[in-house]
Amino acid sequence: MRFLRRQLVLAAALFSGGLTVAQAQSARIPVTHETTFAGTQVTLPNDLQGRVGVFVLGFSKSSGDMCKGWGQRLAVSYPESSGVMYYQMPVLEAVPKLVRGMIVKGIRSGVPESERAHFMPTFSDEDEWKKIARYANADDAYVLLVDGDGRVRWQTSGEATDAAFAALKEQVDATRSQTASAATK
Repeated sequence: MRFLRRQLVLAAALFSGGLTVAQAQSARIPVTHETTFAGTQVTLPNDLQGRVGVFVLGFSKSSGDMCKGWGQRLAVSYPESSGVMYYQMPVLEAVPKLVRGMIVKGIRSGVPESERAHFMPTFSDEDEWKKIARYANADDAYVLLVDGDGRVRWQTSGEATDAAFAALKEQVDATRSQTASAATK
């Protein structure tokens, strides 16, 4: 019964905006060198080796609330997980450099200290991130589940509903299992 319920939740999430695994696996994230709000240097996908990544991308100020909902759920589910890296990633390449610093400072002031290690603005490859995320609406959050090689294994967009987050967790577990079994071979 529990298995059937999980499958129904997963199917609902896929029909409401998620991708099939075959579609998602065709994309790789761009090489990204950024710094979290906690000051940690991150290089993607290199830093993912042996882990999975969940990236919540926002492409506008109005997407912030949706991204925050995903980030809060990720913080509760994977607070100190060694197998899952997650980041909220406002994509700010299109923001004029003249005002970029002010905008980043404003965003940082709204991020609690406890969440800063998982908050990483990115300033490059906006077009590539949009393509990978299947960007359609500036107000949406875009969630990518990425394996240790930087391949997108699953994705969705929109609000962090119970069904969408359950589908994400199911896919995180499946991807972690595949990563662990590949490492033992």
